[in-house]
Amino acid sequence: MPLLSDEELAALEAVGHPIHRASGHPFFLEGEPGDFALLLKKGHVKATRGRPPRIIDIRGPGQIVGEMAVIRGQPRMASIVAFDDVEALYLPGAKWLEFLYAHPRAMHALLAMTDDVADRATMRTVESELVIEQQLAKRLVELSDLGLGRAGDDGSVTLRLSQQDLAALIGAKKLDSVKKVIGKLKASGIVGTGRQMITIVQLPVLRRVADGDLTVS
Repeated sequence: MPLLSDEELAALEAVGHPIHRASGHPFFLEGEPGDFALLLKKGHVKATRGRPPRIIDIRGPGQIVGEMAVIRGQPRMASIVAFDDVEALYLPGAKWLEFLYAHPRAMHALLAMTDDVADRATMRTVESELVIEQQLAKRLVELSDLGLGRAGDDGSVTLRLSQQDLAALIGAKKLDSVKKVIGKLKASGIVGTGRQMITIVQLPVLRRVADGDLTVS
């Protein structure tokens, strides 16, 4: 089910206004009042929670963020930070609620999207029991499939992501464990690393690691 029809999108654009954030800049922070929602138009954001921050989800174009704080009338449960260059539609809280009451089909689609988010969170909890190597491979493949990387002519995919980000993404408590696994993947020619970036050199092989069919440990 699409989140918004053309008619519904036009209705939101009539009450919202565009905003932009560069990579690394927040749209809002955990604990702040939830007085607006955002419709992502371009780019991706990461939802982080806790101290130190842990990445709990990544959202992309066509998705809504910050919507539940407005609906519940509660402070933000997570921070939303631009993963890359992001353009979004700012939706004032009162106008967002009016829109939902007037468009039950969109409300239904939003509930379905929220359930999808919960399913992904549950799956990550289940996958937290996997070895770090497989968890890392799964998250890297997921990010690549989301289109977050820069594709090379040789089939490689480069992600602007630090090893600290990767540790946060899988909830690893020890950065050294992540660095060790990245080192083994690099030694096997599956990935490459640079300053604040990681390149997936052999995506099909990394998928095998993610599926548990191959190990480099």
